[in-house]
Amino acid sequence: MPSPMPFRGNLVAECVRVMQLRIASGEWVNLLPGERRLAETLQVGRDTIRLALQQLERDGVLDAAGAGSRRRILAAGTVRSEGPVARPLKIGLLAHQRLEKLPQPMLLEIDRIRDALADKDGALQVISPSWYEQRNPVKRLEALVEEERCSAWMLLRSSAAVQGWFMKSRLPCLIRGYPHPGIELPHLDVDWHATARHAAGQLWRMGHRRVVVLSPSEPLKGVEAAVRGATELGEPDFVATVLKENGNSGGVARVLARALQFKPSPTAIIATRPRQAATALTWLATQGIRVPKDLSLITLAWEPFLDHLVPEISGYRVDPEAVARLVVRRLERLVAGDPNPGGNAWITPEVVKGASVAKA
Repeated sequence: MPSPMPFRGNLVAECVRVMQLRIASGEWVNLLPGERRLAETLQVGRDTIRLALQQLERDGVLDAAGAGSRRRILAAGTVRSEGPVARPLKIGLLAHQRLEKLPQPMLLEIDRIRDALADKDGALQVISPSWYEQRNPVKRLEALVEEERCSAWMLLRSSAAVQGWFMKSRLPCLIRGYPHPGIELPHLDVDWHATARHAAGQLWRMGHRRVVVLSPSEPLKGVEAAVRGATELGEPDFVATVLKENGNSGGVARVLARALQFKPSPTAIIATRPRQAATALTWLATQGIRVPKDLSLITLAWEPFLDHLVPEISGYRVDPEAVARLVVRRLERLVAGDPNPGGNAWITPEVVKGASVAKA
């Protein structure tokens, strides 16, 4: 069954009950997670957590708090339950950002994964630690996996250090993204190289010979693959120039202004991020440049807000529900003991024809 959550009534009493359930189920063994992690997990304030911990200490379930240390579990305690409590299937998702900052398609995918796991008496625990992208996260990872006791792990936008640690630890793990060089872990992501190559080929067939590729400044493996796919098309006279922007609309506007000064000037733009496509469309309009009559625009990734732009942006879209089903199948095989769940590691996105690309 999914990990229990507190009802919004007497939150302190509910947190006490839920913590006892999770301890009794074996989800937390020996040591309780820290206050910050408990607050994130149970979605309550730290003051509520402290009061609940004090009650569990009085009940003899927890040892007294030590300065800067996690509380030791003394006993499972007693809690009312309609039947025996089984240890639930628990998947830990490590993310580089909190849920509210993730792209909407990823949020939809996470929701579908959570629903699918709940239907199978499982649960998804989303964790976004502040140290996730540090250069040497080994000690923190060791403490985390000991604290959370997940059946398997899923890594979202993970560094080489994080992937390397999970590969060495041999814990069941799925990379939701690109593996770094030398990493041999099951992974699942859009084939950004093939997608960008397809976009560049489409533009070339429509007569475009000078194209600008907008790239974020972060060193992301998926973006690197997309850049290779566009720049290595290999068709006669086709030149794709990569311009890096700093992650905001002003940065996109600056690199576009620079691109318009090129001789010969570009006739098309490939955006590797949906926000770049939105900014490009609106900024070009302020300069009196019409899409697609004066400049074509295509995006490799999609978010729902693009559906509300005019003209409709041409590009590529992935179905979050279909991806969630692939993820869950692989996680189930990992939990069952198969270190290589098989299947195609690459997702082929759907082509969105749109109206933002025209002949050069």
